[in-house]
Amino acid sequence: MRKILFATIAFMALNCTQIISAQSDYFVISKDGTRIHIQEFGKGEPVIFLAGGPGLNAIYMQPVWQRLSKNYRCIILNQRGTDSSLVPVVDAASMSMDNYVNDIEALRKHLRLEKLTLLGHSWGGMLAMVYLAKEPDRVKKMILLDSGGPDTSFGKVFESNFEKRLTKEDRNEIRRLDSLGFSTMRGSWPGYFYDRKRALDTRDQVPLKKGVLQHREVFPITSANYFAFSDTMKSALKKAMIPVFLIQGREDPMGESTAMDIKKVLPQTSIHFIEKCGHLPWLENEKQVDEFFEEVKKDLR
Repeated sequence: MRKILFATIAFMALNCTQIISAQSDYFVISKDGTRIHIQEFGKGEPVIFLAGGPGLNAIYMQPVWQRLSKNYRCIILNQRGTDSSLVPVVDAASMSMDNYVNDIEALRKHLRLEKLTLLGHSWGGMLAMVYLAKEPDRVKKMILLDSGGPDTSFGKVFESNFEKRLTKEDRNEIRRLDSLGFSTMRGSWPGYFYDRKRALDTRDQVPLKKGVLQHREVFPITSANYFAFSDTMKSALKKAMIPVFLIQGREDPMGESTAMDIKKVLPQTSIHFIEKCGHLPWLENEKQVDEFFEEVKKDLR
């Protein structure tokens, strides 16, 4: 079976969810001329959302910003290569860590903010760490949601844990979907959840169209660039003094070791594990969803 990509999480569960129009929708121009699409929801203290992937459209996080926008100004940075943040060519140069950081910097300058509060999920948490490493004086606080780790070690952990959750039924469904030319996400969907019943209850909302990445090249190229920067980043992060909060499902395929790896480079990290919860806390059962939002709001205060 194909290798599981650690962050091909499914915005998919939002396929049948009404998309709420942004109250503000605009572009900022990054240093290399790329137009980065920004959406804003709500009012209050600004929070910058960095979604997973790399290469996924941020819409899968809509339930998070929809809930938080009642108290916060949720600012969605649609990363280069996703949504309308298009790049002419997806290659190592266009998807460099410097360019990703410049995109966030373009937004910060547009907002006229001295420092940013960053909220990143999965790959978005990794990108937040990159930004902190390169722009340590521009971060107010950082909230990492089920983040990937600072180096390659978490990849094998994620894949191993993910594979263990797939049943014979799941694997057969993956093969069936693949033979029909559909995305295999419906088959692999239970791998992201603690509660298999919850996964199966939401699985039919996952779209069948082929591929969940807008530009499939974004994932391998950006990942390679991130890991090439890993050693430099870890050294820089050890000097960072800002508050860091990590919220993670106890049964997230990322594994507890990934959280500990983050804490090694950011010792001030406050870790909160949500019991009986996987990689997408806002899609698990009611108890886990409530705990997730209570913790996010507490960390944002």
